[in-house]
Amino acid sequence: MKKGNEMRALFLLACVVAACGTVERKEPDHGGPETPSVETNADEGGEVRTQKPGAPVKVEGRLAGSSAVLTVDFEEAASDVTVEVWGVDGLVVTSAKEPVQNRQFGRGDKASVEVSFTAPATRADLAVRVRGTFEGRVRERVQSFTVNAGAPSLTQPPGEIRTGPDGKPVRVMRPE
Repeated sequence: MKKGNEMRALFLLACVVAACGTVERKEPDHGGPETPSVETNADEGGEVRTQKPGAPVKVEGRLAGSSAVLTVDFEEAASDVTVEVWGVDGLVVTSAKEPVQNRQFGRGDKASVEVSFTAPATRADLAVRVRGTFEGRVRERVQSFTVNAGAPSLTQPPGEIRTGPDGKPVRVMRPE
């Protein structure tokens, strides 16, 4: 009887293996349009950082007292481009909130946007969103620029700051 149980177990195992079939190894994605790019930075000990897929633009900003000049550099041709600006942590934009609306730009074009604002005495941010159609897909990039970087923040982040075992400050969050 023991030999019958062993034969039955082997038969069941053979049926399971046959039913499973062969599993083929999936080939890795090779940088398709939906795949985020991965950068390895050798200066930081080979740390791997993943960059979000977004609009292929570079946004640079020069801040002065109560104004900013934003330069948007288009790395690909785009249509239906809108540039939107707003303030965070008490910064109030006093110029147009959408200085660029439904415009077209070619690859390598640059758009210059002047923004006026009223900034608080505390640290605040000027945020900018570039949205448009790039190669048939609507994509956007959001970036912010800090005003009064050396000043304390208007809102205090949650948690308590303590000193960690290595002597560095650590923010301790309370469970909810």
